[in-house]
This record gives sequence, C-alpha cells and structure tokens, in this order.
Amino acid sequence: MYLILDIGSNSIRSMQINERGVFQKKRLITTRLASGLDQTGMLSGAAMERSVAAIEAFIKEAACTQDKVFAYATSAVRDAANREDFLRRVYTACGISVDVLSGEEEARNALLGARAEGLVDIGGGSAQIVTAGFAQSWPMGCVRAAERNTREAIEARCRALFRFPRLFVPRWAGAGGTLTTLSALHLGLTAYDSNKVGKDSLTVSDIEALIENLTGMGEARAAHPLLHMRHDVIIPGAIVACFIMRGMNIPRIFITDADGMEGYAFSKRLVKSL
Repeated sequence: MYLILDIGSNSIRSMQINERGVFQKKRLITTRLASGLDQTGMLSGAAMERSVAAIEAFIKEAACTQDKVFAYATSAVRDAANREDFLRRVYTACGISVDVLSGEEEARNALLGARAEGLVDIGGGSAQIVTAGFAQSWPMGCVRAAERNTREAIEARCRALFRFPRLFVPRWAGAGGTLTTLSALHLGLTAYDSNKVGKDSLTVSDIEALIENLTGMGEARAAHPLLHMRHDVIIPGAIVACFIMRGMNIPRIFITDADGMEGYAFSKRLVKSL
C-alpha cells in the first residue's frame, strides 16, 4: 500500500492507495502553512510546527499498514525563502523527503487527476488554470487572499497577478478546497459528500449568492459544520473563483473531488490508470 501526502498551503492531506490500486478516502488537517508568507516571504515557525505534526500523525496512523510514503509540497513551500528549513524539519521528524512541485507540475497533476479538458484549481496558496496545451499557476489562493482585508484589495491583487489566456474549452472542471466547499454549501450539505459534490456545477451567480449568504452569517460561519476550519478563508477564496471565471469567460464550472493527489499517484506510476 502507498500513502500520499499533499503538503498544501492551507491543509496537509493524506490519501492511501490499496494493493488493488484503489484510492482510499482523503483526510486533511488544516495547518495554514502559508499564513503570513506574502508579508515575510518565510514560513513561520508555528506554521511549520503544525504542519510537521500533521505529517507525523498521518505517517504514524499508516504505520500499521506498512505504507510506502510519497510526499509532495505545493505553493507555500515552493515560494518560501526558508523552504529548506522546513524540508529538513520534515526529514528529521518523519524520515521522508518531500517533492517540491513547480507551479506547472502542480497544474498538470491536477488536470491529470481531474480527467478534464480544462481545469481551474484554487488551493490555499495558489490558483492554477490548465488545459492539455496550457498550464499556469499564480500565487493567489484562499489563504493568501484572506490576508487582504477587502474584496477590492483581493481583486486588485488578482488584477496585478493574473494574465488570462485565450482558450476555448467546452467544459471546465473546478477543483480544490474552495470550490468543493462552495459546492457542498450550494447543495445544502452539512457533511461533505464527495459523490454529491462531484455531480454539481456552479455559475458565477451561484458563487456570488453564496458570498452574500456567507457574509450575512458573520461570525456564525465558524459554527457551520463544513466551515469549522475554513470559515475565514471561504469568502476570499470565492472572490478569487469569481475573478477567474469572469476573466476566463467560464459560464459554468463542473466540480470534481479528484485533483492533484490522484494525478501525482499516476505520474509516479503508483496506479496504472485513473
């Protein structure tokens, strides 16, 4: 069996692959590794400690199954000036090396995992737009967006970063915690259901309505069972989603629960097919 760890900007995620090559349920621990990164260019000591502890917990939990561990990191580690410090901490505590993905590798793994013609992937530290012939990553995800206090500030940063390509894709898929959580809220769920989310789609109007409702909830967002660890980043992430969909002229985005974790497994030949 294999254990895959996704060291993301908002959460550390784990996924097991059994001896038949079947993906097991994903789990996550929110650690906010990218918190403060834009201001300092560094991963904070506290965020690194939380993240290493989460990685240790997943590895210890899987030890009884003697899983071989594969770990990769995305935007927060990729962009941090002290990334080598973090990688040493992980190796010292857990005995594993971490594969730091480029933005293009992250994007292409997401497209591969989603099995889509075109994909918008919004993570904690970055957002990706990718098709078979195009892959681009920008350092703007829900955690980084949340560190700007207003919608105007988020959109101003988006305008400074994003350069949208002219692409025609008949059907765009959407991945990442922001979009899957928005989908679950759109469906009225109180417990996340990947099967239901994977059959949903969102328009810009749908997301704008969710932003309005979530804003109206105020501090009560934290009590929503789907938002316990995402209540402060869901609206900023949704604003980024709207900005991308308008910029790319995407009328409707079809949500997928499959993403870069599945794509990474396939790229490393841990599974024969997706």
